[in-house]
Order: sequence, then C-alpha cells, then structure tokens
Amino acid sequence: MKKHNILLISGGIAAMVLFSGCAGTQPHIPITSDIQSFKDYILKKRANETGNYDIIAEKPHQTIIEYRTFNEQSNLADASDIMRVLDDAKEYCQAIGGNGLYGDQAINQLQGLPTSFNIDYVKYRNEMTRQGFGHYSGFYKCASAKDGFEIEYMKEDIELQQRDMIGGGALETYSRYYLTTHDNPQKLNSKLWFKSDKYKSFVMKNDTTEKVFNIDSTAQIPWNYEKGAIAQKYCSYNGGNLYIANALSSYKKIDIEDYYFARLEQIKDKSSINIFMDIDYIWCENPNNKAQEFTLVHNGSTVDYKNGVNKEYLETKGVSFVKATMDTIPSKTSSQTKELSKETVIANYDAKKMSSLGIEPDLAMYTLTSKMDTYKSVGQIRYETSYNGTEPDGCEYASVTKRMMQSVDIQNFKQCRGGSITYIGKTGVEELTDEAKEQLKSVSKRLEASCKLQNQATAKINEFTFKCFKNPLNNNYKFVVLKDGKLITRGVGE
Repeated sequence: MKKHNILLISGGIAAMVLFSGCAGTQPHIPITSDIQSFKDYILKKRANETGNYDIIAEKPHQTIIEYRTFNEQSNLADASDIMRVLDDAKEYCQAIGGNGLYGDQAINQLQGLPTSFNIDYVKYRNEMTRQGFGHYSGFYKCASAKDGFEIEYMKEDIELQQRDMIGGGALETYSRYYLTTHDNPQKLNSKLWFKSDKYKSFVMKNDTTEKVFNIDSTAQIPWNYEKGAIAQKYCSYNGGNLYIANALSSYKKIDIEDYYFARLEQIKDKSSINIFMDIDYIWCENPNNKAQEFTLVHNGSTVDYKNGVNKEYLETKGVSFVKATMDTIPSKTSSQTKELSKETVIANYDAKKMSSLGIEPDLAMYTLTSKMDTYKSVGQIRYETSYNGTEPDGCEYASVTKRMMQSVDIQNFKQCRGGSITYIGKTGVEELTDEAKEQLKSVSKRLEASCKLQNQATAKINEFTFKCFKNPLNNNYKFVVLKDGKLITRGVGE
C-alpha cells in the first residue's frame, strides 16, 4: 500500500486501533432461496417458538423483535435470551458474508448477567473481550452489501410482572424488545405466529374469542400485558387489523404496530417499562369475518370484553376514528412549556443553516444512503463527498467538499438511526503540528494492516479519529481524519 500524508491535530498520545468483526458461528439452518433477509432467517428458524420469541412490529426498514421470559427466578436471571437473539444475528450475518460487531450495550448486558456452566456464555465473553468496547454504541451491527442490518438497541424489563415464591424470592415475567433496522426494504407480514404449528394448534383449540380470552359470564377479566399480545396475534391470524387508542395517540385510532414503534421510541431512554397505559381502548376490525371482531376496554387492573366493534360506544369514551400518524403523536405527554436549551438553540441554527445550503444536503443524503463517495460538477464548482462511517453515538457521518478556484469549503452532516439528515456545521481552520503528524505515523502501519484484513479500521488519538475504508469496487483505500464528526482531511491510496 502506498504511503500518503494524513494530517493530525496535536494531543497526547493515547492511540488504540479498533478492529471490525467478531468470531462467527455456522448457520443453524441452511440459507435457501426463500431466505432473503434477517427476518426470513428468524422466521424459518424460530417459527414454532411463538409465545416467547416473536416479531411483533414491522416497517419496510424496521423491525421490533420481542423475547418474553416467563416465571424466571429473580436470583437466577441469566443471558440465555440475549444469546439466542445474538446467535440468530451472528449466524445470518456470517452466512451472507457480512462483518459483525458487538455493540457496547450487548457487551454490558452480557457481562451483567452471569450464566453458570454455560459454554456458549463463556465463548461470548471471550469474543467480546477480544473485540472490546467503542466499535458500536448499539447492540449488534452486521455490515453487508447484501443485507446489512443493525439491532440498534435493546429495551429490557418491558411489562415486568413479579410473583412471590413460597419461602422467599420472586418469579419474574418480562420482555426484552430489540429494535432492528435494515439497509434493504423488507417484505412485511413476517410475524412468527402466521407460520407456527404451535399457534395454529392454539387457534384450533380456541376457535372463539371468548375461549381465547377466557371470558366468563361477567365479561370482565384481569388485565395483564399478555391480553394485548394475544389480541394482536388472534386478530391478525384471522385476517383482521388491531387498533388502539390511548393517551399516546390523543385517543385517536392507531394501528397496533405503529403504536409499538411510537411507544418504544418514547420510553427507550426512560425508566418506564409499560407498553400499554392506564386506560387503553383496543379493538379488532375484520370486515370479512365480523364474528371475529372484538373490543377490549382496559382500565387499570381490569378489562371489559365486548363482542364486535361498537364505534358509537367507543366515541362516547372519547375515542376518535380519525387515524393518528407517527407525525401527530407527541414524543412527550407533558405539554408544559420549557426553556430552550443551548443544544436546542444550536440545532435550530444548524437547521436554518442547512436550509440555506445548495445541493450539499442532497449529495450528503445520497452518500449516507449508498455509503459510497460521489462527485458532481456544476459549472466551475466541483463537489466531492466522503462517507465517514459510524461514530460511537451510533450515527452515520458524511461530508461534502465544495471546490471553486482556490476556495475549499467542507460541510458536514449526520444521520441517526435512519432518521432525518442533520447538518453539523462547516469544518473550520485547523492548526496542524509536527508533533501531531508523528503521532499518526506511529499508528498508521497498524491502521493500514487492519484495513487490509478487515476492509476498514479506526484509530483514536484523543479527540481525533482516523479511519480507513476499502473501496468495494477496486483495491483502493480511503483515509479520513475526523474531529467531532467533521472531516479534517482525506486521502486515497492502494
């Protein structure tokens, strides 16, 4: 590989080269032609585990995976369900030739949940120790040109239920939700219960809603999280659509899957563990099979069950049948006016600044989507973009350099979890010292060697990040130097 001068700003020497990838496992099931995505792999491998391992909500580029643990002794909590989800992600990633990374959240979770006498647990601990922290802030990431995906985060203790044991201790039932994003658009209707022989047997044995919900003559049943889960599965299995209205949607009608996404986003960084709320109106619409329609009115610890969907009754309770959308659902239930923070003021300024730019935001969006650099000329102006990869905050970064005559401007952007593109400002004038250049030389050989083996590598020296990327179309390598996510300089070698 040819040597190129890559510049570094001064700082104390505390360099560490980070390597992509982790030890893989062989696929548990063969990757046949009907497996075109990570979801397809789960569907085929786990179809008969519905009830504790499910895909519960889908969008073209997002999935919520749920693993529900039943009656676990609180003093024997372990990492078994986490390892099962990681097994599936790793197996599929390796099978499609991807590079997998354990996220910091997964490493922390596994270390905090010891599993005695489990060989797989020891293997995970060893792999995670070899990889180390700081590669990816989320849970698990598979980089693949074929079908890349990320488990962005895991939310634990969802709908935790505890039951005291005789002699002390407690039995705990709880869920872990895994929010997964996919590079490629996914086909929908991949819920496991559609393919499960186990669930089919349950439906055949409980062929009416009264049997499913165990309804007695009072038509009132105790509330628990499982009631909502059963309602979604049974309604959709019979060709219906389940809707919910509560405080989150301002009591407007919302599809249960959209609700899961909105509610999870609302509580992901909070201590709240409840997906459903104090008062919920849940109903199943099934125009082609009216006998399967039902309504659940959840109020505190009880549920009133009603056959069919009585819209007039629900409207008297304040339910609106105007469908809520994600854009109209507030991220916080509080309507109190709060003083704008410094960060909010800066974000508003950057948003205004981005709106005043020319084609740079569009070029940045293309680069973030394709993960490839591009060039464009407009008259005497030349634009060149740089995909700068993912930073520890889990966001992807890109830069657009504008050259005209002797003038050079670098505008920088980021995108977090597939959301809107954000402008993070212009690269300023940086003072470069000989000492800083010497620091980089001490790291560059290891960086190049790692890049050659892994197709990408990262070195961190104080506040500066050095990255190497291999061009997927040829044998060239790109080097970038970043500070606070902004591009300082870049070079190309082979």
